Amino acid sequence: MNGLQIQALTKRYPGFSLEGVSFDIPAGTVVGLIGENGAGKSTVIKSILGAVRPDSGTILLNGKDIGTLSKKERQQIAFVLDDTGLPSELNLTELGQVLSRIFTTWNQERFCALQKQLQLPADKAVKDFSKGMRMKAAIAVSLSYDSRILILDEPTDGLDPVVRDEILGMIYDYTETAERAVLISSHITSDLEKLCDYIVYMHQGRVLIREEIDVLLRQYAVFSCEESVLSEWNRQHSARKIVRDYGVDILAYRSDIPAVFSFRQITLEDIMLFYSKGEVL
Repeated sequence: MNGLQIQALTKRYPGFSLEGVSFDIPAGTVVGLIGENGAGKSTVIKSILGAVRPDSGTILLNGKDIGTLSKKERQQIAFVLDDTGLPSELNLTELGQVLSRIFTTWNQERFCALQKQLQLPADKAVKDFSKGMRMKAAIAVSLSYDSRILILDEPTDGLDPVVRDEILGMIYDYTETAERAVLISSHITSDLEKLCDYIVYMHQGRVLIREEIDVLLRQYAVFSCEESVLSEWNRQHSARKIVRDYGVDILAYRSDIPAVFSFRQITLEDIMLFYSKGEVL
């Protein structure tokens, strides 16, 4: 199974352009999409869901252009957005009845089992749910029909650690079936470090990094020094710096870091900070 492939995706707006975005979401993997606000993540997600029509580029689901998918095939792409989008006046019993007429592979038994697992009341209107309950309900919906790709936009934003951990567990369980894959966009990078196989970092409408997360976090490190030392550093690869009051923080390949400097392992948050605020050395 190919999963989802995004190839040279371009969309131009006044003041912003998504330019040639390409990355894959292989079957059986979780791909994290990161970047500062306005980097283009939502435009990519909306393009996959058909809410935005790209100017050029292609999106393929298992090798087939999503623009040519049948209704049943399109329902292989499940999604959960930050606002959940659930009808607020309905309770979950009513919601299940409505969705069973919309989704061709709806599994009511599965939906009821998830309600019980997540301790969601069946007779309470969605508008009376807490934010965490609404998010869990939205994920229960997305897992109650036969999808192959699950797309999540900030699913754990603003939730307490217990609910976040519960949701991450559900996402992980989803990919236990090898033909399924997940694309998750989140600013909570610590969640992505626990969950993801690959990371795609976007900046100003372009993809700057596509890499296995374990490789990425092993490959780079951060160290600090006085700015005067930098002119003497014979680095082999590009690096980035952030000037602080106390000196300079450097993001570099571990193999390039002089032996006299101690360094620390990077986080995904470091990647975002150095590429959004840092300068190329």
